[in-house]
Amino acid sequence: MDNMKYAEDLSKLLQVKTVTNIGDAEFAEFRKVLAELLPNVHRECEIVKVYGNALLFKWKGKSDKKPIVLMGHQDVVPAEDGNWKYPAYSGTIADGRVWGRGAMDCKNTLYVALRAIEELIDEGVTPEYDVYVAASDNEELFGQGAPKTVDYLAEKGIKPYIVLDEGGAILPEAFPGMLKPYAMVGVLEKGYGDIKFIAKSKGGHSSSPAKDNPIARLSALITDIETHNYFKKYMVPEAEEMLKAMADGMKGPLKFLLKNVHFFKPLITAVLPKLSHFGNALMSTTMVFTMTGASDAPNVIPQEAYAIANMRYIPHQDKDECLAILKKLADKYDLEMQPLECYKSLPPVSTKSDGYKMVTDNIKECFPEIGISPYVIIGGTDCRHYQKICDCCMRFTPMSYSDDQMAAMHSCNESVDIDTLGGGVNFMKTLILRNK
Repeated sequence: MDNMKYAEDLSKLLQVKTVTNIGDAEFAEFRKVLAELLPNVHRECEIVKVYGNALLFKWKGKSDKKPIVLMGHQDVVPAEDGNWKYPAYSGTIADGRVWGRGAMDCKNTLYVALRAIEELIDEGVTPEYDVYVAASDNEELFGQGAPKTVDYLAEKGIKPYIVLDEGGAILPEAFPGMLKPYAMVGVLEKGYGDIKFIAKSKGGHSSSPAKDNPIARLSALITDIETHNYFKKYMVPEAEEMLKAMADGMKGPLKFLLKNVHFFKPLITAVLPKLSHFGNALMSTTMVFTMTGASDAPNVIPQEAYAIANMRYIPHQDKDECLAILKKLADKYDLEMQPLECYKSLPPVSTKSDGYKMVTDNIKECFPEIGISPYVIIGGTDCRHYQKICDCCMRFTPMSYSDDQMAAMHSCNESVDIDTLGGGVNFMKTLILRNK
């Protein structure tokens, strides 16, 4: 295990500016760097450019009966100008970390999966079952890379035993008051929605305004939603299981509370959303306004103004029910409502399944000192697409992230610890070998 070697490799990948939809040249350069860093993979694996620049690596095993899919994505979000400690695409190695856009999201995940195969090939290993590594090129913009890869696998009759994507990770303080780090294994992903509200008027010159101002009506809606709770709070079974699992990492009254979470469920459901934004997201559908638009000139009343909200649906109050609530509110303020990108939450992975047990047993072997908990993913991943062909799609990156690193996701100063990379590679190697 050579953490510095892994850091230097990852640094080279971070220096390639694979921003989603930036064009083919950067992704071609990324493939070139991968080929230089991973010669065994590129010699022994079948590599298919499935759609656009989305890649699928296949390492043929002794059998195709129980294949696994390891996932990561090549693309990254843009690095906005900001207070970056080191340039965003420099891949700087300093202060015990590798710095740059994609260090956590998620060139690191893609790299450790491919590096594991590289080293196993070097050791003369042939896996018992086929191993796939899927690398979308447009995950950050909900692109077609992952869906087309799923279509490709389905057409070939491939039904993965497990799929493992980014999402959860090893968190030193997954919950306030934790005594040890926890591996948070994502088993349920919330649904997603972008909702556009449109206010129309006759417009006109600002010197003689009418009362029916479209911006005012939009503002009234936004204020209403921000100040009233229209979404039910409820503890889904996966959240209950997560809190109970974390009890072993607690002490004092909190340990007792979580250990008996079923008894205290009404209390926790009421209090937890008030304690943190994550607690609220864990218990209910969330909605936040993120985009607005109106007139192009300061002295023109807009004929049309709009605001777009982003929603994350929880299963107990899913897409259709939430949209019905919002439609009534839109009508109240004389607004049109247009659901844009929308999808429901999907069925969770059973924590009693053999696939979940295989992953958690692997965590116990590789990281014996940490706790393990199922996890509700409040963001979105490409993994959801694979639920069409696999019943056991999990979200877990086998690396440790501090609170400041989590806060840097999609923000300035994204970084990953050098000494966590080797653990990631070892996890992937042992997971591949465990599938037998």
